[in-house]
Amino acid sequence: MVGRLVLPGEYLGTEEEFIAGTGTYEEDGRVYSSNVGDVEVGSDYRIRVKGKEESVVVQPGDEIIGVITEINEPLVIVAGEYLIKTGKVYVIKTRALVHASRITGHYLDQCSKVLKARDVVRGKVVSTRGKIDLTLEPPDEGVLYAFCSKCRKPLQRINSGLYCTYCQKNETRKVSNKYGEISEGLIKNADRQQRK
Repeated sequence: MVGRLVLPGEYLGTEEEFIAGTGTYEEDGRVYSSNVGDVEVGSDYRIRVKGKEESVVVQPGDEIIGVITEINEPLVIVAGEYLIKTGKVYVIKTRALVHASRITGHYLDQCSKVLKARDVVRGKVVSTRGKIDLTLEPPDEGVLYAFCSKCRKPLQRINSGLYCTYCQKNETRKVSNKYGEISEGLIKNADRQQRK
């Protein structure tokens, strides 16, 4: 665990194992990361997350994880929160766009058929000329976490689709192969945006 790169909200251990230090917080007897950085554990069992202070430039080929804030056909607006660049994760605050032609790889007349506001998505940067353009076409890109459009409970992945266990209904999304593999901190942020 020491030296491992973690994201906000990532579980680090129990309060019996560690004392929450800088860059961490304790909740219900568990210790979580409160920022992006490397894990350090002192001889006093105090666990810290040393933040990344590097400045980064978004370039084609990088990946952005963020929350869909609006769908203005044929565009989807994503509030980018994390940048994945050469295997490293950075916290960013940026805005990115996804065009309908870059969602599924085939003709799509409405983005809202496969994406919804407040979905957490992972997209690959294809252009940074004047604005950041993403594609969700590759198998690892697409929705990482979604809420039911009726009851707003989290959707479960069943086979290749999403299902609400509360409403007992299926929902259609452009689902990433990595659905569910996401930092708890980003999920909580999407949940906060959903309640606004």
